[in-house]
Amino acid sequence: MGFLQELAGRVEEVAVAGGKFADAFVRTAGATVSSALVFMEREIGYAQKAAKKRTGEKAEVRKAPNRK
Repeated sequence: MGFLQELAGRVEEVAVAGGKFADAFVRTAGATVSSALVFMEREIGYAQKAAKKRTGEKAEVRKAPNRK
């Protein structure tokens, strides 16, 4: 019975270690994905601002006085 208890203890230790690894992996992956999403959101915001600025410049060009 001692052998089986020792084996069960080692299996439990491996499961705990695997759980810690999986937890660390998920946290790292989650942080990476979160950072990527923040980066993409920021870049989309910059692109939207640039697009608005470009349309504003085009509108000003259209309002220029006519040449005679």
